[in-house]
Amino acid sequence: MKNFTDKVAVISGGANGIGLDIGKCLAAEKCHVVIADIDQAACGAAASAISALGHGVEVVGMACDVTDKDQITALADKAWAHFGHVDILFNNAGVGAGLKPGDKTEDDDLRWVFEVNFFGNWNMCMEFLRRFKAQGSEAHICNTASENSIGWPMPLMSGYNASKAAVLGYTGMLRMELPEHIAISLLCPGWTRTDIGNSGTKRQDKFGGPKPARPHYPQEGDHMPYEVETVGAHTLAEIKNGSFYIFPHYASRHLAEERNDEIIAAFDAQTSPSEDWQKNDTRSFYEALQAQRERQK
Repeated sequence: MKNFTDKVAVISGGANGIGLDIGKCLAAEKCHVVIADIDQAACGAAASAISALGHGVEVVGMACDVTDKDQITALADKAWAHFGHVDILFNNAGVGAGLKPGDKTEDDDLRWVFEVNFFGNWNMCMEFLRRFKAQGSEAHICNTASENSIGWPMPLMSGYNASKAAVLGYTGMLRMELPEHIAISLLCPGWTRTDIGNSGTKRQDKFGGPKPARPHYPQEGDHMPYEVETVGAHTLAEIKNGSFYIFPHYASRHLAEERNDEIIAAFDAQTSPSEDWQKNDTRSFYEALQAQRERQK
């Protein structure tokens, strides 16, 4: 997607943090925006803040709990009814349950993190994907994962790491399945100054109810998060470039490099190529299967 003018974008988790920054950048590019989040008041406030920037686009707030498939369907229905079309999904809603060793992670927290970060992401993606296919026009899906999905899995965040790795896994699968008119990207921000650390204050009753607020990141020192404004404009630029992986932050590079180097070193130490290795190659098998399906059409 090379141009956002007069397009319509839906942003889950759009009332603050990375989602809000993406919304501001979209409006500056003359794209209409639907801010979706769990709290209608926060959605309305974010929509008003973007509208106040004066870019002359329509911005509306629509509450949606991404752990509820009926609310996801309702969100899509409202967006299409209001604008007549939707062109872009920023699948950005995400939560964090705090820092705990894996064996001390509570079941409610683990299920909550997966229901938002993976199942919420999946269900949003599939609902909008079905509609994008039926609409038949150019569309784009941007799923938010994390540096932890492609690089170093952060200790004391086992549930979060696992949920974001799952988003990486299925987004890569969709990359190969999608029709030509629908593109997809995986946004992997590094450590960013957002309020995800306090997402527990809005944890739903079905997952154990709200958690106490926690202190914010340190405001100064040797280790600081990136500012949230480093994400939105970069993300839009890379969508225009046709990028699948979107990396706003250089500090994530060494994490990915270390993991990839360790994986390749393990392959080299434990395996060796044979003349017929492609007989066992799953990608070659997939490509042959796809070719067969095309011939049978």
